[in-house]
Amino acid sequence: MPGAVEHWGLSSDLAVLDRLVEVEGRALIDVGCGAGALARALAERGASVLGVEPDPVQAGKNRAAPETAGVTFAEARAEALPAADGTADGVLFGRSLHHVPEAAMRPALEEAKRVLGPGGFVYVLEPVMAGPFSAVMKPFHDETEVRRQAREALLESAPLFAGTREVHYEVERRFESHDEFVELFSGLSYNSYGADAVRSGTVKRLFEAGRTEAGDYAFVQPMRVDLFHTAPA
Repeated sequence: MPGAVEHWGLSSDLAVLDRLVEVEGRALIDVGCGAGALARALAERGASVLGVEPDPVQAGKNRAAPETAGVTFAEARAEALPAADGTADGVLFGRSLHHVPEAAMRPALEEAKRVLGPGGFVYVLEPVMAGPFSAVMKPFHDETEVRRQAREALLESAPLFAGTREVHYEVERRFESHDEFVELFSGLSYNSYGADAVRSGTVKRLFEAGRTEAGDYAFVQPMRVDLFHTAPA
């Protein structure tokens, strides 16, 4: 991917997003929105957001949740967004591109470009399969291959866009207890593992390595943002 890779150190997903793109007053699509945390954060920043979720269970929860001003939810796949050509200012994949089936990854990025107007952006946030947090996750949810596939799709799709930017940083994941960790990762309907896998002795031993002097648990996770832009009008 052209251009120098930028390294920003320890940060947060939203702090990096705020530095990279202006969202106030813009029409955005959050692809693979999950429970809608990112969509709601974007709306709080003044954006109008369509949160798209392919998992029917999670999509049903989103429809049943209390309304959030500026946010609309829809059940749809990344390669078939419910938006007309050129109607969005930005499309975001917040930790979601690697959940798209491999054969649909590049079509999903082409679909994102289809719905963008001039000067629009595609913002792809992906965890990097390295570091202490990935070590805890790998025994029950090894995403090495799907994240490699997502990376290849991004590299292949870069020529579709007028400009690209790549930023690396780290986030700190903190948990009060192993039970909190288990509850979070066994409650995601779009993943195939269950609570028993998350509670395994291997995972718990790796998790205990993150214990801090304060008694909670902290893990560093490397992250990468690929930011693509379409040509201005």
